[in-house]
Amino acid sequence: MSQSTPRTMDIKLMDRQYKVNCPAGQEAALQRAADRLNEKLEQIRSATRLSHPEQIAVMAALNLCHEATQYADAQDEKVRDLEEKIKLLQDTLEQVMAEQRPGR
Repeated sequence: MSQSTPRTMDIKLMDRQYKVNCPAGQEAALQRAADRLNEKLEQIRSATRLSHPEQIAVMAALNLCHEATQYADAQDEKVRDLEEKIKLLQDTLEQVMAEQRPGR
């Protein structure tokens, strides 16, 4: 089996089995994702009055997308902060180098 050949995996979500294709070598990552999704589904099912699997799935998707958006926003803020620090360091280095030039 080549590295790019997808593999079929069984995952369990809300007490139902699903067969899904998975790229070779990504089985553990898919299982972690399925476990996280199932945890979120069960959390919503137990914390709300929702009973239809479709409603629970939509709420889980919204919650997970919200969490991902918050994470991405936080990462973007960290990148902006690092870019500002790099710019400050570059400016400082340029100033020091200019002061070190002969003839000043």
